[in-house]
Amino acid sequence: QYLYYALAQLSVLFFLITLESLYIAPFNLLYDLNNFTIHALMHLLVLIFSMLFIREFLDTKKIKKLDIIIQVIIYFSFIDIIITLITGQNIITGLIPIFIPIYLVISESNRLIKNKNTPYYLFYFAWNLVIIVGALVYLKVLNDDFPFLHIAFSIEALLLSLALTYKIKLLQDEKQKAQSLLLQQSRLASIGEMIASIAHQWRQPLTHLSFLFMNIKKNSQNPKIIESKLKEANSQLQYMSKTIDDFRNFYNPSKTKEEFDIKTTCQNAIKISSLSIELTVKENFIFFGNKNEFEQAVLNIINNAKDEIVERKIENPKIIISIDKPTIMITDNAGGIQKKYLDKIFEPYFSTKKDSDGIGLYIAKMIVEKQMSGKLLVKIDDVNTTFIIKL
Repeated sequence: QYLYYALAQLSVLFFLITLESLYIAPFNLLYDLNNFTIHALMHLLVLIFSMLFIREFLDTKKIKKLDIIIQVIIYFSFIDIIITLITGQNIITGLIPIFIPIYLVISESNRLIKNKNTPYYLFYFAWNLVIIVGALVYLKVLNDDFPFLHIAFSIEALLLSLALTYKIKLLQDEKQKAQSLLLQQSRLASIGEMIASIAHQWRQPLTHLSFLFMNIKKNSQNPKIIESKLKEANSQLQYMSKTIDDFRNFYNPSKTKEEFDIKTTCQNAIKISSLSIELTVKENFIFFGNKNEFEQAVLNIINNAKDEIVERKIENPKIIISIDKPTIMITDNAGGIQKKYLDKIFEPYFSTKKDSDGIGLYIAKMIVEKQMSGKLLVKIDDVNTTFIIKL
């Protein structure tokens, strides 16, 4: 986009020079470029490089309708270049002024692009300014004696430079966020490997213990008491083994999507958190997505609530998870979030707690909204904070 921007501005410069050399004294004598064919070619190059710049800036490969319009305009412009080189006249852009196809593309971009940002608005205003001034000059509403086009193109160049600079800043911010997510996933992968190693070492002694219990049972003189104790011990061993699986599955990041039960997944997150959490289910449901990522989102919200409860030393702490299709609500009584922080709590690196990287809630929001196409909202009052997941 920088290359096409530079070439478009260079084409504009030569377009203005050839325009002045044809129609404006004393430049017609100064430039000595009194050639309509060169002017027509510069005219077409402005259109082609502008279209290529717009295509790259808006990344129209993701917007098929807009991309097709731009491609058609570029193809017709190249045809017109061939016609101009043969006949000395630009037939297509001679009949249709270049501000019309540019206006078509800009208006369509405004209609088709849903998530607009500051670079887009700078870009949109810059092009509309040139289109309006160009149309008024073409229709002789504005006097040719005053350099309206020159001023419009200068302002456009400035605004597009700002738009590009701002866009680079946003891309750098996105890159930093992506690096943070990769770091978080790397940590999870490392923990997963460590737990897998512990599980491998732990399972053999657990199996050995089971055999020992069987031998004790065989050699016992009071089988009823021993059998009862053995059942209790075996139950504990099974629980320990299941806990290993829960942790290993959670901390091994997986991109596999599958149908999973929301209630069961929330129960797994509660087990991993090792907290006493109340789970209420009005209407359970099945969801198709990444089970591990959803568990991580729930766990991040639970851990955030736990940190607040510990920091504020809440006497009767409560965390409640409520499931009512298609909503999961996680409520804590840690005293609520201050209203001034509400707009920032999902931003990366923002935290009101000491020694916190401020990325937990951001990751939860990314998982729910980007990976699961849901919504993560927060509601507060003086006592309670409720995080609402809508899938």
